[in-house]
Amino acid sequence: MRVWADKHTTPRRRTPGQSLVELAIALPLLLLLLLGTIDLGRMFVDYVQMRNAAFRGVRYGMTAPDDTDGIRQRVHAHGVPSDTAVTVTCRPVACSQIQLGQEDATITVSATRTFRPVTTSFLQSFFGLGPVNLRAQATARIAT
Repeated sequence: MRVWADKHTTPRRRTPGQSLVELAIALPLLLLLLLGTIDLGRMFVDYVQMRNAAFRGVRYGMTAPDDTDGIRQRVHAHGVPSDTAVTVTCRPVACSQIQLGQEDATITVSATRTFRPVTTSFLQSFFGLGPVNLRAQATARIAT
């Protein structure tokens, strides 16, 4: 049986450098996938952090809707980057005009920022992709 196997197998050809060429082709794609996955994770963490900060601002704004500066400070104190834009809106009237006992008054805190992925410079040259705008908001009824 051994003789038959030796006769019918093709000899291995030596191809020096073939694995290096395969690595050179596959490595950029693997690195792009790795960096893209890391960027998606960073983006998700930033969004969750902004959403939680907006919720903290809304919780404070439920009891003090006219203190919009205090609401913004609460949002920024919860760990969002300083370049995050925070907007505070009240419905059906402005936050400073909320009356005690007013029904169906709500407050909304929105946090918006531009997320710049690590892979932007590489992908922008090929696909025209750029920074991503992240927006998180929280809404609650004002406790008057």
